[in-house]
Amino acid sequence: MSGTNFFERQDRARRATRRLVVWFALAVLGTAGTIYAIAAFVRAQAGEPFWEPELFAWIFGGTLLFVGGASLFKSLEMGGSGGAEIAQALGGVPVPPTTSAPRERRLVNVVQEMSVASGVPMPRIFVLERESSINAFAAGTRADDAAIAVSRGALEKLSRDELQAVVGHEFSHVLNGDMRLNVKLCGWIFGLVALSILGRVLTRGAFIAGGGRSRRNDALPIMLIGLAVMLAGAIGQFFASLIQAAISRHRERLADASATQFTRNPLALARALSRIGGDTSRLVSPRAGEYAHFFFADGVGALFATHPPLEERIRALDPAWDGKFLPPLRGSAPAETEAAPRDARVSGIGAGALFSEPARRLRELVKSADGACAAVFMALMTDSPERNREQAELLLRSESRHVFALAEKHWDAVAALPPEKRISLVVLAAPNLRAFPPARRREFCATLRRLAEIDGEVSLFEFLILRAVEGVLFAPERGTFSRERALRAAGVVFAAMMRENAFPADEAARHLREILAEEKTFAELASAGVPARAPGMDELDAALDALRGAPVLFRESLMRVCARVAERDGVVSPRERDLLDALSLALACPLYARVSL
Repeated sequence: MSGTNFFERQDRARRATRRLVVWFALAVLGTAGTIYAIAAFVRAQAGEPFWEPELFAWIFGGTLLFVGGASLFKSLEMGGSGGAEIAQALGGVPVPPTTSAPRERRLVNVVQEMSVASGVPMPRIFVLERESSINAFAAGTRADDAAIAVSRGALEKLSRDELQAVVGHEFSHVLNGDMRLNVKLCGWIFGLVALSILGRVLTRGAFIAGGGRSRRNDALPIMLIGLAVMLAGAIGQFFASLIQAAISRHRERLADASATQFTRNPLALARALSRIGGDTSRLVSPRAGEYAHFFFADGVGALFATHPPLEERIRALDPAWDGKFLPPLRGSAPAETEAAPRDARVSGIGAGALFSEPARRLRELVKSADGACAAVFMALMTDSPERNREQAELLLRSESRHVFALAEKHWDAVAALPPEKRISLVVLAAPNLRAFPPARRREFCATLRRLAEIDGEVSLFEFLILRAVEGVLFAPERGTFSRERALRAAGVVFAAMMRENAFPADEAARHLREILAEEKTFAELASAGVPARAPGMDELDAALDALRGAPVLFRESLMRVCARVAERDGVVSPRERDLLDALSLALACPLYARVSL
């Protein structure tokens, strides 16, 4: 599958989702209209006019208010549950990053690789111990509280590449906001269910109250209204569930395409799906039905299919598939105590750069939060003896003696790494810092900034490390998106990338205009231009802050442009790689730069 094909598949899936969400909203509105139509019909039998604007406003508005209130309640209830809580509710057992069990160690390594490739913070990891089938899911409404759970069957019956593809699929759900979308849709369906329940309550209450003939006549209108509400709610629930299932199927197609983007290995995902066909994906958890839309494959056999047929998904990834399902793998997992060299093949940051001595010591070091803390500090420390001494004194004053001792013990290993490999060390270490509580994360980042500013200025390399770490540790603040502000910020980023190019300034600007003209999102900048001067660190810092809250599609377009700018002169320098890597993490966006490198 070509890169163009899976980007096109993502675009098609997103467009289809938007259309279905509109239909979903229309189904909710149609339910309110149906209630009025039934009530107006009953009135018409009594000689009243069918159309009564005031009655329409009361019924329509009251229905939407009731459904909206119930939906909000359910959405808040579901949204308040972090990914870890949902995973544990389904029987998930947490997997510590330092585990030595072979299959769990492999899973931790794979999740770390996909975190790097997708630019999504490292989620908590769970294994569904009671599930012998092949399945997985991602949960949590924000990237910084996400969890990924994999069934015991997936660990035992899939190869490493197949497991990586499945995990990549789940990461795409986190990145594409599918969990938030599912919570909203489930909330609206719950609102329609509550409406149907209200109708039953009204009908039953009127039936009980209408004991005598006269009382029965008085209760009849209430009974009819209750029946109308119950019927409309049931019809609305039916169509809304049908549309939700269709949305879920399109999001699964999008996730398959995104997983291919992360792993560059569509056949591995096709094989994983084929092994499900040769085995099963059904789950035994009694609560699996509540989260049917979250799973990698159909886990409950819902009335409306929440996933495309396996055959369709496999053929989209492997057009040459022979139609035969693969049997599940058997046997023990190969020993894996550290990330395998195949990491370099992942389309994200080049974590594979860290596979020579003395890097082995560092890979072991970053498995703990304190070790990761020491590693990031060391990545920022200079080789200059005088400045190095000042930085060491700052660490001794600001950090625990344990962290300082780790930094002192492993400094020689970090000093032996070339600068372009230090950021790979940061990428491996930063996710493990998420074990710290939020207050400790802020303290750590404050110390990191003081370490970088100790000589009165922050170099581009130091800035990249700061932004990469902050991008992993903190979710972007939500606010009103301003396209004009985001375009200005994008211009600053493009100016920084352009300055790293080998072309003379005028020629580089011309190349950038040509690239922008081909990218619809930034076509306006092609004519307006970007800053001719190189932006300062404060300016670049503010630009990244503005861009973190931009929609995913906007950030994806920005990364595509940056990658093309870096490749325009035919040579992507280590400095350009570092900038692209940091942008990917700082913006929580997949790294397009490695597509053609």
